[in-house]
Amino acid sequence: MESLTCNAPLGEEKMQRYDTPVCIIVNSYRKRLCDPDGISAKAVIDGIVKAGILSDDTTKQISEVRFKQTKIKSKEEEKTEIIIQECHSKEV
Repeated sequence: MESLTCNAPLGEEKMQRYDTPVCIIVNSYRKRLCDPDGISAKAVIDGIVKAGILSDDTTKQISEVRFKQTKIKSKEEEKTEIIIQECHSKEV
């Protein structure tokens, strides 16, 4: 687990909720890259659903989950970005 860089709660007025299918992109910035199968978004997606940003984690709501890794120089720069985009692809 990476350390928290910001633990301020996200205010209701700042939280976008999605009613259409979305694509989730996980950008991982690491000093030492993981094996391609070593990145998981299960806990992140469960948290997004629990926060009410998505109604559920089925293929009706989430069309695609993509992973990207970027090598960085120092451990202090490590972070993970979660991007949620509306997409209009068919249900799997």
